[in-house]
Amino acid sequence: MSSHPPDPSAKPSTPAQGPSLLRAAGLIAAVTILSKLLGAIRDWQILNVYGAALASDAYFAAVQIPSFASVLLGGLGGPFHTATIAIFSKLLKDKPEADTQARQLASTFITLTGLVFFLLSLAVFTYAHPIMGLFLKDGSPELIENASQQLQIMSPILFFGGLIGIFYGLLNIFHSFFWPSLSPAALSIVMSLALLLNPHDPTGHLLAWSTLVGTVFQFAIQLPEFFKRKFTLRPALTLKTPELKQLGEMLFPAIVGTTIGQLTTYVDMFFAAMLPVGGWTAIVMGNRLFQLPIGVLQTAFLVPIFPRFTRYVAESDWDSLRNNLRMGIVSLWFISIPILVGLLVYVEPLIRIIFQHGSFDAEATRKVSEALIYLSFSMLPYFARDSLTRVFYAFQDARTPLIIGCVAIGTKGALDWLLVVHYGLGVGGITLATTLVTILNMSLLAFLSRRHIQDLGLRHTVVPFFKLSLAGLLMAALMLGLDHLTTPLLQTSPLGQTDWGELGQILLISLTSTLVYVGLVFFLKVPDVHYVLDRLLQRFRPKKGAS
Repeated sequence: MSSHPPDPSAKPSTPAQGPSLLRAAGLIAAVTILSKLLGAIRDWQILNVYGAALASDAYFAAVQIPSFASVLLGGLGGPFHTATIAIFSKLLKDKPEADTQARQLASTFITLTGLVFFLLSLAVFTYAHPIMGLFLKDGSPELIENASQQLQIMSPILFFGGLIGIFYGLLNIFHSFFWPSLSPAALSIVMSLALLLNPHDPTGHLLAWSTLVGTVFQFAIQLPEFFKRKFTLRPALTLKTPELKQLGEMLFPAIVGTTIGQLTTYVDMFFAAMLPVGGWTAIVMGNRLFQLPIGVLQTAFLVPIFPRFTRYVAESDWDSLRNNLRMGIVSLWFISIPILVGLLVYVEPLIRIIFQHGSFDAEATRKVSEALIYLSFSMLPYFARDSLTRVFYAFQDARTPLIIGCVAIGTKGALDWLLVVHYGLGVGGITLATTLVTILNMSLLAFLSRRHIQDLGLRHTVVPFFKLSLAGLLMAALMLGLDHLTTPLLQTSPLGQTDWGELGQILLISLTSTLVYVGLVFFLKVPDVHYVLDRLLQRFRPKKGAS
């Protein structure tokens, strides 16, 4: 398929040909890394001030519903983001009449979403105590009361959730990735400043208030770019249009499917309430540490690739769809396997060195490490599952992920009971159940994709998977060997008896082993990885004709 240079006469408010996938992924990765680092600093402050205690358990329980609205429903890759891209990317064209129609639809979509989520926020504020009593059925009265108060404080966040997702989608269509990717950092900055200025709040209410203010800030920084693209916040209700019906047909099942997926979190909360104090904080922090690298990779690759999936499906360009899907999955596996190996080898020392300060003690380190180890095995199926989900959305099929979500929640409840109640695995049992459910989701999505396209080319990911896994196993063996050799030498030096010395040892061994891993991947000739690395290296090669 040939490409043409952009028409100089095209309107500036209309999406032009976007940047290359790798360039967009690089920009998003850089901004997301900054956002994730700020989030890690925020989490470090939370653990340092509160530790794994009742106040933090109450906050992490109460924040689930607001986070569901602002992160899962309205975040990058959520239903509002994906539905907006799937519908509006086909409407925003060079034709003035189509462009006007799209902007009218956007105003109606924003108005309806705002009304619905305002009513939801009002309902959550009114019934906060019964909601927390249901989710924390076996929790103490103090925990339920504290969580209820924090949920009331954060209830307005629901109003902003869907709106943030619509803004993300509209801006991404115009290839504006910077502010949508950076905006989650607003929440981290506000919370970090609040904890820095008032580190002596025993109730945890400071966390709730700063989360609310940070979310409002996260919404506000999207507005300049939103208005620059000629969109408006003026209320509109043009209801009888086929495009609005298409939005509803795609959005409703996606919301229900995401809601069902979120219900697995509430199932986890139910079983975590049976654990000693701090168990739920350990599970949440384990998941956040897991999302630190995973969120960067997922956002960097899947946000710019989803509009391409939509375009390939619209043009019936099945070869490009297969190639981009395979390259995305294999590339994510290539990058994530060293992270997985590093977590499995050094998870507890890293958490101890970074987080074991203030109120965060050795028992909290053990709990978070246990949760993270079991969860880390979901890394590889996690990327394949999310990539396949976006293929279904590109076909405007949100029902199939919904059905799979229904199967997942029942499976999650059964696995939680089996691993936590029956076998007594504690926090590790809950995160191990998450890993098993992720594998199930990925398998069902791959099998049911044949309803839309007979062959997605997934069999071509099997050989790269085994080659990358072999390189990862050899990397793990090398890391363990180097650790065994260097630890006695390090312990004899004054630096080796400090956290900085141990951290330096971990970083040096990890870097050396990762370089060996990359060399092994080249030796094993994984084609998609060669393509990605070659494109990256082109940036450092002199261009033809350059002096």
